[in-house]
Amino acid sequence: MHFTTAFLAAASIPLSLAAATATPGSAPQPGLYEAIHQRENILAYTLDTKDYARLGESVTNDVVYDSRPLGPDYGGLSVGLKQLTDNVRAAFAGAKVAHHVSNAIIVPHKDGKAANVTTYIVWSRWDAAALHDVKKTFRIYERCDDYFVVDKADGHWKLKYSLVTNLAPKVEQPYFG
Repeated sequence: MHFTTAFLAAASIPLSLAAATATPGSAPQPGLYEAIHQRENILAYTLDTKDYARLGESVTNDVVYDSRPLGPDYGGLSVGLKQLTDNVRAAFAGAKVAHHVSNAIIVPHKDGKAANVTTYIVWSRWDAAALHDVKKTFRIYERCDDYFVVDKADGHWKLKYSLVTNLAPKVEQPYFG
């Protein structure tokens, strides 16, 4: 047997085991880790596309989002889905935004219904009319210390609490005059 054939045969074993968790006629359901990773990426996509009506799919109604450590020009405190939606809408107005979600450390609670998650994100904001204004066009390398829970209403993992901090000495200005 060639190495490639042997490798592909061995590599397919974990995939077949993962697929075995699905019941006949249903789509496979992601495990806890994958479900949280997906929810983080869906949340980033929702923010980047400014589809604010979908925020409730990724955060709880009583979410607390605290980005005050980023500084008064870049963060604030949002309590509840409505305030978060209003604050995000105002913060992203007139700009393009991108959230690049990378490393995530997930520590599930014993009950399997909650998890502490530390995620590293690069958040970029570009205002075409203000490319040289560091308050309107910037990049932040951030760490999010989050608390995710399984929502009792729909059974999906959702963000309940987030504390966002800047990993760099200050906000980065990506364009220079």
